Amino acid sequence: MTSDIRNLFQNVQTNFPSSLRADGWYIAVTSALITLNHQAQIPELYLYLIGLEEFKTAEQRKRLSLRLRDVFMKVWTLVGIPKVIEAVVALAKVEAVGDVESEGTKDGVKLDKELERRGTESIGKIYRDNLQPIFNSFGSHANDFEWLEKNIIYGLFLSDNSVLSDVETQLVTVPAMLCQGLKGPTMWHLRGTRRLGVSEEDVEGVQVAVEMVAKWAGRSTEGWARVKDIEKEV
Repeated sequence: MTSDIRNLFQNVQTNFPSSLRADGWYIAVTSALITLNHQAQIPELYLYLIGLEEFKTAEQRKRLSLRLRDVFMKVWTLVGIPKVIEAVVALAKVEAVGDVESEGTKDGVKLDKELERRGTESIGKIYRDNLQPIFNSFGSHANDFEWLEKNIIYGLFLSDNSVLSDVETQLVTVPAMLCQGLKGPTMWHLRGTRRLGVSEEDVEGVQVAVEMVAKWAGRSTEGWARVKDIEKEV
């Protein structure tokens, strides 16, 4: 592992908001690295993590592996499957057999009304009264994309809190939006994270951490939306 990426991990871990740091900092880093086309650094992040005291045992590493898998399962809906497949393959090469959870988390999942209800409830927490105007902006494509968002993007993936919580899912979503330079979606999810109860200071702290990763990757952060821009809408 190169010293510059080790320093990146240490700096993000140290400076991440304390209320989210324990299990949140590496979620944000994983999402940012994949979005920024640095999937090859996921194994380095994993090797850094298993060198920490909190991931010394096989059971702790199984939990870590499952959490990283859930990041992958969520972030592909935001940045595309090819990047995530590369990250999965890279991580699998450095994981030891006894340190992983081989049982699938989606076994038996069916597209049904309960899944749609869960997705609708989850997306509603983030968007509230802003949701219908967004759907209306889709014009003639609104019905199909509303179905996609409620049943698949949120229903199957982003609303699944069996591994990552709803706040932790925002630690996947916000970095992905920021690192793609998507101003509108970034503002939606900064606002949504505030609506889930994360303080303005901590949301800003998450963004500062993501900026560390982006700058390491050579990506400009100029013009990125900030939480102060949407604070009156919370």
